[in-house]
Amino acid sequence: MTSEPGRSARDEATPASPPPQQQPPAPMTSSTADSMHSPLLRNGIHVLVFVLLAFPLGVLAQDARLGGRGHLYSAAILFCIAVFNIVVLPHLETGKRLARPDESKINGLWLYPLTLSLCFLIYPPFAVVGAWAAMAAGDAAASFAGRHVPIPKLPWNPQKSWAGLFGFIAVSIPVCYAALYLVPCKLFLKVDGWPELPYVWTLAVLAAVTGAIVESLPAKLDDNVRVPIVTGGVLWIAALFLSWATHPLPKDTPVQPENLLKALALNAVIGGAALLLKFSNVAGAVLGAVLGVIVFFFAQWQGYLLFLTFAFGGSVLSKIGLKYKAKLGVAEADEGKRGASNVAANLLVPGLCCLAYPMSGGHGAMLLAFAGALCAAFADTASSEIGTFARREPVLITTFKPVPHGTNGAVSLLGFVAATGACVILATLAAYTDFYQHLLSNSPTPWHYRGVLSLILVVAGLLGTVVDSLLGATVEDRYPGLGKGVVNFACTLTGAIVAGGLFWLFNLFAH
Repeated sequence: MTSEPGRSARDEATPASPPPQQQPPAPMTSSTADSMHSPLLRNGIHVLVFVLLAFPLGVLAQDARLGGRGHLYSAAILFCIAVFNIVVLPHLETGKRLARPDESKINGLWLYPLTLSLCFLIYPPFAVVGAWAAMAAGDAAASFAGRHVPIPKLPWNPQKSWAGLFGFIAVSIPVCYAALYLVPCKLFLKVDGWPELPYVWTLAVLAAVTGAIVESLPAKLDDNVRVPIVTGGVLWIAALFLSWATHPLPKDTPVQPENLLKALALNAVIGGAALLLKFSNVAGAVLGAVLGVIVFFFAQWQGYLLFLTFAFGGSVLSKIGLKYKAKLGVAEADEGKRGASNVAANLLVPGLCCLAYPMSGGHGAMLLAFAGALCAAFADTASSEIGTFARREPVLITTFKPVPHGTNGAVSLLGFVAATGACVILATLAAYTDFYQHLLSNSPTPWHYRGVLSLILVVAGLLGTVVDSLLGATVEDRYPGLGKGVVNFACTLTGAIVAGGLFWLFNLFAH
């Protein structure tokens, strides 16, 4: 056998090996995607976009030369960015590094600019830029701190940590301050066109804390949607409230914007304490905290001390002898815990008096009416809770005939003494803390004036309890809708009217 030309025997004996085939690329796995994702890059671009766009778009949105259409242009630019992030970004190498491995097609890469676009349509520019600042700086700080600082997880969301929450607040406050200074709320501009700094500071802290709390909450809705919307709404409402509450008052008024921050922080703590001590249920604590914010903001710390004295003193009185009162059928429901209806019946009038203070141009009668309403509420509570322990049966206020304990409209000597003592306690606190200085000239009040004003509070409180007893004996629970809550409301309203009216007369004759 002869070999073919050009082929050796070795070639003939060894079969030709097939050409090597190119292996198909390995499928993308979750671990591969995870290795591509860069949290640092995502946070960095998050901040970079804010730095490059937030201020120009904020200025554009409030540019008066555009005839009120600037916010539409800002919204349109952000909408285009959202479309780009949906259509183009996923196909870019950068987009693949930005995407988290567990993200679906509905994700923050495009929800974020789309939500900001919507915010420019519904909120004023300062609110959008402030919320944007909180989200951009705070989210990046929370993400970094949560990954690198070993601090326990949040009790309401194990996916978040205390380090992330505090990191969010600490970093976003100065960024929000700068944003709200450069794109200010037009309600707080000075003559030179720059904003008043106390308002900027107050709104900046509100934006940072609101954003941090909302971002930390467990929710199905993406935080890139809920944080800007909620934070922007809070900033808008807070600005409207501060403008309404402070601008009608004299320049030397103690009612200042930063008081709102103190009021919110203090009442958050007090509301939590009320829950821990079982003085109120959740609804009662929330409503009490809201009214407490109003009281602290307008009536200052002295008025808030009166408010707390009634709130906690009344709860303590309700818990004294609870088993004995339960046997008589006169104990407060739910072991003496205050619910929302009870809080509203006793504290709504004092809160409304505080809200009426700026509406009156800062007239002191509104603040003394607030204190008179509290005196009436405290006196009524003390007479009801302590009067139960009287050895003799009380008498009905309309007939003076003996009736069982707990009868509507029943009065006793012990109850009257307790009511008087409650009024004296609040009036004494008002005098020694000089709550009255906010009624007259914001300067120390002479002691003889304090004595007269304290007497007014005692009279207002006792007259409030008389009206409560009269209504209890005649109409309470006898007609639809006229229950205990309505009678308590009438009691506090009486105290407010008497105190405010007597102060008006006193102020008239004193000057």
